[in-house]
Amino acid sequence: MKEFFRRRIIQPMLNLLKQGMSPQKLAATVAVGSVVGVIPMLGATTVLGTAIAARFRLNIAATVLVSYLMQPFQILLALPFIKLGISWFGLDELQLTFDEMTAMFRSDWLNALNKLWQANLAGISAWAILALPSGLVLYFIFLPVFKRFLPQTVVAEAKG
Repeated sequence: MKEFFRRRIIQPMLNLLKQGMSPQKLAATVAVGSVVGVIPMLGATTVLGTAIAARFRLNIAATVLVSYLMQPFQILLALPFIKLGISWFGLDELQLTFDEMTAMFRSDWLNALNKLWQANLAGISAWAILALPSGLVLYFIFLPVFKRFLPQTVVAEAKG
């Protein structure tokens, strides 16, 4: 397990550090990948992460890697984002317990899909509202860390 963790997570991250990215670019890459990685919409992380990384000239592979590493958090945070969106947008009539969803699908599956679509849209909207502030906070948390631990040769190359 230790070897798997080192080989699959630690080593790819260390390889990113050796690619010559400046601390600012690396902090932005990790922040964007982290924020995009928790969007409560399965399958959107690759497309959205690639588009944002390309727009801001970040390392696309690194952004997508970080967003993939965030997938466990995406699954854990999906329901809280949905519940937050439901409360923010006044969709209190939507119930998300398993028994109530099952009953909704048994009585009228088309209406159930519509209500779940609305709930998911509310969750994506809540994520979108929180994405920029969260990304900025993560950027300013990671920036001093990368400035301190990034090898000096990489920082010198990035300046020149």
